[in-house]
Amino acid sequence: MNKKSLILDCFIAFIVSFLLLLSSFFGTRLASSYNAKNELSYYANEISLTYSSLEKEQVISQYSKIKDIRVSIFSLDGNIILEINPLEKQPALEDRKAELEKNVENFYYKDSITLGYPVLYFVKKSSSNYIRVGLPKSNVEEVANLVFAYGSIALVLIDLIYFVYKYFVFKKAMGALRREVNKLEKLSSSPIALIKGEDSLEIMDETISNVSSTLSEKIDSLRKESLKVDYILDSMEEGLVVLNENDEVILINKYVLNLLSIEKEKILNKKYFYLLLGESFKEKVEEVKKNDNSSIDLKIRGRIYSALLSCIPLKWTKNEEEKGIGIIFLDVTEERRNEKLKREFFQNASHELKTPLTTIVGYTELLSSSLINDKQEKEKALNLICIEAKRMRTIIDDMLSLSSLEANINKSNKKEIDAKESIEEIVSSLKIISEQKKIKIIEDLEPCKLKIDPLDFDHLIRNLISNAIFYNNEGGKVVLTLKDNCFSCLDNGIGIDEKDQTRIFERFYRVDKSRSRKDGGTGLGLAIVKHICLNYNFKIKLESHIQEGSKFTIIFK
Repeated sequence: MNKKSLILDCFIAFIVSFLLLLSSFFGTRLASSYNAKNELSYYANEISLTYSSLEKEQVISQYSKIKDIRVSIFSLDGNIILEINPLEKQPALEDRKAELEKNVENFYYKDSITLGYPVLYFVKKSSSNYIRVGLPKSNVEEVANLVFAYGSIALVLIDLIYFVYKYFVFKKAMGALRREVNKLEKLSSSPIALIKGEDSLEIMDETISNVSSTLSEKIDSLRKESLKVDYILDSMEEGLVVLNENDEVILINKYVLNLLSIEKEKILNKKYFYLLLGESFKEKVEEVKKNDNSSIDLKIRGRIYSALLSCIPLKWTKNEEEKGIGIIFLDVTEERRNEKLKREFFQNASHELKTPLTTIVGYTELLSSSLINDKQEKEKALNLICIEAKRMRTIIDDMLSLSSLEANINKSNKKEIDAKESIEEIVSSLKIISEQKKIKIIEDLEPCKLKIDPLDFDHLIRNLISNAIFYNNEGGKVVLTLKDNCFSCLDNGIGIDEKDQTRIFERFYRVDKSRSRKDGGTGLGLAIVKHICLNYNFKIKLESHIQEGSKFTIIFK
C-alpha cells in the first residue's frame, strides 16, 4: 500500500458511504410519503365522521390549528362549502367536480401556483359532500431533505476523519515496519536498500522478502555449520563435554553419551553432577577453576578413561568474556595397562637379571681376592659364572625377541615353510633334554604349509614343547599333533591351577618358580608365544588340570 492506494481506499469508502446516504434519503422520502398519506387519510375520515355533527365554525376552529393542513369541503355538485388554509383560487366548477370525482379515495399531486411546488391531496366522498385534505409536498420531503443535508455533512466529516485515521495508522505501521527492517538488516549483516520518502507496502514487502531470503540463506548456512560441527564432534574418537560458568553442560558429544548411557535431552543445560562421575571428578572441576588445567583417571564400565580438564573462553555465547570448562575423555585402558606391564617388566627384569648377576659378581670377587685356592673349587666357581652368564644372555635374548614381536618387526620376513619338518627338527634338538628326564615324545604330524617367519615359528613351537618337558614328571610323555591346520601339545605333567591360567602369558610369570629357575626358564616363553599368535592372528587355547597335565592348542589361520 502507498499514498495513492490510501486515497483510493478513502474514495471507495466515500462512495460506499454516499450510496448508503442516498439509500437513507430515498428510504426516508418513502417513509415520509407513507406517513403523509396516512395522515391525510386519517384527517379526511375524521372530518367525514364529525362534520355532520359540528357547526362550520367548530370545524374551522379545530382544523385550522393543524399546521400546513389544507381542508376543503365541497357539495356533490362541486360548490365550495368550507375551506381551511386555502392555498389558491379554485378552478371552474365543472373542472373542480371532475377533479374531485376522479380522485375519490386517491392520493394525487397538484401544482400550486401560489406556493410554487406541488401539494399532495386526498379526496373522501360522503353521502352529501366531498372532503379534500391537502399537504404541501415540501412538508412531505422535509425530513428526507434534512436527512440528506445533515447526512452529507456527516459523510464528509466521517470520511475526512477516516482518511486522517487511516493515514496516521499507515504512517505508524510503516514506521514500525521500518524499525523491524532495520533490525532485520542488523541480523542479516547486509545492507538493505530503502527508498526514502516512499511509504509503499509493496516496496516494504519486496525489501522484507529480500531480507527474508538473505536470512534464510544465513540460517541454512548456520544449520549446515551446526550439522557439520555436530558431525565432527560425534565422529571424534574422544569424548568432549563443555561446561559454562554455572557448571551446566552446554555441549556434549555422542562418545560421552554412549559411554555414560545418557540421553542428550536429559543432560543438556543441566548441572554436570548428573553425569554421575563421582566426588573426585567434582573436586577436579573445582580445582580447574583455580589452576586452569587438571586431569583425573576414571574407571567406567571396566575401562580406564583419562578426563583432561581445561579452562576455556566461550566466545560463541552472548557474553564473550564468559569462561567455561572443556573436558576431553580419552580411553587410556591399554596405555595404563602397558604402563603397568612396563613397570612390572622392569621390576621383574631387574629381579631376574639381579640373581645371576649377584652370583657372577660374588664368585668373581672371590676369585679376584684369591679366597678360593683349590683348583677344583675354582673350576666350580668358573662353571657357575659361565652358567649364570648364559642364563643372563638367554633372558636378554628372550627380552629382545619379545620386544621385536611387540614391534612386529619380523612380519616382513615371512616365508612358506613346512610346519611338519620344522616341528620334527625342534623335537630332534630337544631330544637330549627329554631323554634326561625320561620324557617320551609322541608325534602325530601331517604335512602343513604355513607362511611365517621361520624364527617366529621356531620360538612358538620350541617354547611350548620345552615347557611340556620342563613342567612334566620324570617318565612322563608329550603328545604333539598337527592336523587340519591345527597344532596341539599335550603333556601329563603337573598341570596349571585355574587361578593361574589367565596370567601364564604375562612376562616373567611362573606357576612353579623354583622349578623354572632350576631348569633355566626365563619366564618369558609363553609371553613370546602369545605375541607370535597375536602378530599372525593365530588362536591359542589352553586346557589344564592340576596333576593331570596341560594341553596347548594353536589354530593357524
